[in-house]
Amino acid sequence: MADFGLIRSFDIDDHQLDGQSPQECFVLGYELAAVDALLKGNDEFSQLIHSQNRERINVSCAEEDRQFRLEWMQSDPSEGWMMLHVQRR
Repeated sequence: MADFGLIRSFDIDDHQLDGQSPQECFVLGYELAAVDALLKGNDEFSQLIHSQNRERINVSCAEEDRQFRLEWMQSDPSEGWMMLHVQRR
């Protein structure tokens, strides 16, 4: 039987996801897990992310000691999306 456990805390105890649907919360969690998996590698990458994950991704990049930058999408007036650029290790 497989062991399951917490890999990373989402640090959401401050009610920042209140008002979000369960589906939106799932998408944010899945996106963070996908970025975390990419951060474990050594390659550089760029990834479109939800701006609501900005702080969590900042923490993930810092914990993995990866140089990165986040840019707002110029053609997105909703400010709902950002581009994450992570440098090679």
